[in-house]
This record gives sequence, structure tokens and C-alpha cells, in this order.
Amino acid sequence: MRSIFNVFVNLIVKNKMKTLAVLCLVALCYGVSAKSKKGDEQKVKIAVYYESLCPDSKRFITAQLAPVWRDFRGVVKVKLVPYGKSTHDKINGKWQFNCHHGPDECYGNKIQSCILKDRSLQDTEKMELIICLMGQANPDKSIDTCLTEVNKQSESVKLKRCASTEQGDNLLASYGDKTDNVQRPLTFVPTIVINEKFDQAVQDEAFTDLKKVICRVAPNKPSIC
Repeated sequence: MRSIFNVFVNLIVKNKMKTLAVLCLVALCYGVSAKSKKGDEQKVKIAVYYESLCPDSKRFITAQLAPVWRDFRGVVKVKLVPYGKSTHDKINGKWQFNCHHGPDECYGNKIQSCILKDRSLQDTEKMELIICLMGQANPDKSIDTCLTEVNKQSESVKLKRCASTEQGDNLLASYGDKTDNVQRPLTFVPTIVINEKFDQAVQDEAFTDLKKVICRVAPNKPSIC
């Protein structure tokens, strides 16, 4: 009888320890999540609505966004939306796209959409890939060149398959919906939104001097300012 009682007590103790461990883990995860969220709130949010073959988009991403993203780590949070002045409609259950610079741009937009949603790529790798692509003469045809630069050649087949199938269609359509929520169609590409609020004066300034805008609006100004 005593041994049965001891077993019963031990089970209760063990279960309490397991419960306590689970609660501690939940509390730790919540704390990390809350800290991360608070950190994001202190960052300047930069959303760029662009097109893969647009000369102005290429110029802005390589000459303005790339140095700001590299120099202001921890200060900015970048959202890229590759769609621009495209349109999309579903016809007979399949997405149909009309891209500003033609079918090649549709494919280029899809490649970049697939990169941005690829869970096996780190955020830093995604940004470097987009910056690399937008620095190429033909971004829609340069995925292998840029994957080599970030040592991710193994992603080539997967990304090309994504861009050429329904998966890429759905991703581009979702970016189209996000773009349409800003303006349909966009009056200028790239459209740059700072801290989730479009302002034409800020757009004009950011297009030629993004660093100046970030230094002005950042709550915690880095020394580089």
C-alpha cells in the first residue's frame, strides 16, 4: 500500500515538473517574441513597391536601398513587393498577368517573389539576392549568377520551378493585392512607403536620398547619421 502511495506521489511530482517546464518554455518564447516585437517597433519601416525590369527600380534598390540596408542594420526593416504597375485577373481558374515591361518582367517578378517567400533562405541572403538581381542587365535571366554570389546554387531548380508554376502565379498575385492596397495602378515605380504611410514629399526625397530620410525619422539615430 505504501509503495503504491509513493508511486502516486512521484507521478504527481513528475507531472508538476513537466508542467512547470512547459510553462517556463512558453514564458521564455513569449518574452523573446515580445522583445522582438518591441525591437521592430523601434525600426524605420521601408516598403518598396517595384518592378524587376524597371530602370528606376533598379537604380533605387542598388544605389539607395542597398547601402542603407547594409549600413543601418538593426535600424531599418525592409519590405520588398515586386509587382509595380502590373495587373492580374483570374480567368478560367488561372492567374493572368499583364506586366509593365512585358512577359520577361512577369517572370522576373515571380523569381523575386519566390526568393522572398523561400523559407530555406535567410533574410540576409534574400536581400543580397534581390540587390544582385537588380544590378544585372537582365534580372529575369540572372538568377544563377546571383545564387553563385551568395553560395546558394542549390536553390536554382526550386526557384525556377516556383516561378514557372502555379506557386509563382499565386505569390505574384498576392504581391499584386498588396500593391493595389497602396494604389491601383501605381503612379510611379518604385513607390516608397516609410513607416506604413505614403507621403509624396517623402517619396520624392527617399528616391534620391534615402539615407537622409532614415536619419531624420529614426527614433534612435545611429552614429552614421
